Amino acid sequence: MSQTSSTGPTPAVGTFTASMGDVLVSARGLQKSFGGRQILKNVDFDMSLGDITVIIGKSGSGKSTLLRALAGLTDPDAGYIYFDGKTVFDDEERTDDWYDVEAHVGMVFQTYTLWPHMDVLANLTLAPLKRLGYSKAEAKERAEQALEEVGMAHHLRSRPTQLSGGERQRVAIARALMMRPKLLLCDEITSALDPPVAAEVLEVLRRLKQEEGIAVALVTHDMAFASKAADRVVFFHDGEIAVNATPDEAFNHNDNPDLAKFLEAVRF
Repeated sequence: MSQTSSTGPTPAVGTFTASMGDVLVSARGLQKSFGGRQILKNVDFDMSLGDITVIIGKSGSGKSTLLRALAGLTDPDAGYIYFDGKTVFDDEERTDDWYDVEAHVGMVFQTYTLWPHMDVLANLTLAPLKRLGYSKAEAKERAEQALEEVGMAHHLRSRPTQLSGGERQRVAIARALMMRPKLLLCDEITSALDPPVAAEVLEVLRRLKQEEGIAVALVTHDMAFASKAADRVVFFHDGEIAVNATPDEAFNHNDNPDLAKFLEAVRF
């Protein structure tokens, strides 16, 4: 489904200017510490519109902290974040421009975070109704479109407890799509799923990239997906980006010993 065929109100955000292949989000010199331990150490990171970036590394290496910083859920201690040419984090605080672009950023978590007492329709429409001023009819139409995009159109009235883990994860992705993001951040969204189900969820992301042109940043241990679907592979080690390369370079032509050890551990 193309972006030009969508209906319903447009989120009240700033003008979006990036084109496919253009740099959408950049981080420069990001630092973050928790409890005296430095998690991010002067991290520089770029993503282009229409790319899938797979972020790999050991637990605690900084992967999820980077995603949460880009999503506005964690403020770095220092550094800069730029989104579509706007400075959204400036060396210690969010800028006013963040509020112009935050609707372009969606995040999906491992734990789904769906309201169990609400059906799928209510889960998807809650935020657009409250934050974007959608009418009920407009929100329902957009929900139907988002569910169709993830292959869940027939579950509009289902409750999360009636769905499998893979189906709940697809609904969580559809909920993020309700805000029409240009950047979708996914944190270990397949780690609790069986491999065939995880493959189906990851295929949804690849299709969204191809059909919708959004940028996807995905923290995962699924090296098969990374090798086949990613445009870039970013390897975190001890709070720093140790490798930033194409999948072929990262997996087949890289001499970084820490990456080699990590790949051996996950049995790629």
